[in-house]
Amino acid sequence: MNLFQLEVFLKVVETGSFTKAGDQIGLSQSAVSQAVAALESELNIKLLNRQRNGVTLTKVGERITSLIRDLMVIKTKIINEAAGITELETGTLRIGSISSMSAKLLPGMIASFKKRFPGVEVILYEGSYDEVRNWLKLSVVEVGVVTEELHEFEFIPLLQDKMVVFLPGKHPLSNQTYLKLEEIANEPFIMPKECGRVLQSIFKEQGIYPNIQFEVRDIATIIAMVQEGVGNTILPEMAIPSTLPKVAASYLSPQMYQNLGLTFRSTEYMNPVINAFVHETQEFTKNLSLKLFNSYHSVIVKKM
Repeated sequence: MNLFQLEVFLKVVETGSFTKAGDQIGLSQSAVSQAVAALESELNIKLLNRQRNGVTLTKVGERITSLIRDLMVIKTKIINEAAGITELETGTLRIGSISSMSAKLLPGMIASFKKRFPGVEVILYEGSYDEVRNWLKLSVVEVGVVTEELHEFEFIPLLQDKMVVFLPGKHPLSNQTYLKLEEIANEPFIMPKECGRVLQSIFKEQGIYPNIQFEVRDIATIIAMVQEGVGNTILPEMAIPSTLPKVAASYLSPQMYQNLGLTFRSTEYMNPVINAFVHETQEFTKNLSLKLFNSYHSVIVKKM
């Protein structure tokens, strides 16, 4: 008895005919009949009732068929497991990330993953939300590291990132640890393109119409513009530089967040490399939230 005989037998059961089974798997009717007969001989039981209009299972054949199907499932799992092991030794992972994630979140995530799976090549694409969305649609990347707004894709949350108000150092409200949006609603505002959709949602929720003077993508440029008194801005906590010369940072009141996480097209496109990256990233970020909070919180709260 071998897997070939079992697979031929299942195809006969599926089609109800030796001829139809042969047509589907590329064998002659005679070869199919011989394979099934050999299986019955080795098991010393009759599996099929042969009739002019086709074949049907015997009572014992029904029980054996169920076991054979279970065996085929195990066979598939063995093949997939073997393929997964090989892929994790020599595979490739393409990641698309928005710029604000690349500096502080991705290096640790990738380093943690590469430590576990050094044979996997990691290719990083950095761009805007729309670029990451298009890369996912076109399968240029398998995984995106984004905020939770690409609704057409699956999303796995990793961290909650607080939104922080940045003011020029000499601003009248620069000594405040917490600020309400209404307190700066009429002042010149620099809209970060990286989180524009999130901020627009926050403004809408609170009935605020910001006085947007500029829309800028580069975070360093935004901070520099705030330093020069061009306007105020709101950025994710993870975007806070290690030092804030001539800039004051305050939390929003009520506090607002954006969810950071991984996105991919669907579970149908998950492979062993993607699964491994998701698992490793979840483990990596378990304690990262507290570390980031302690690091960034000290920059803001020290004014109290």
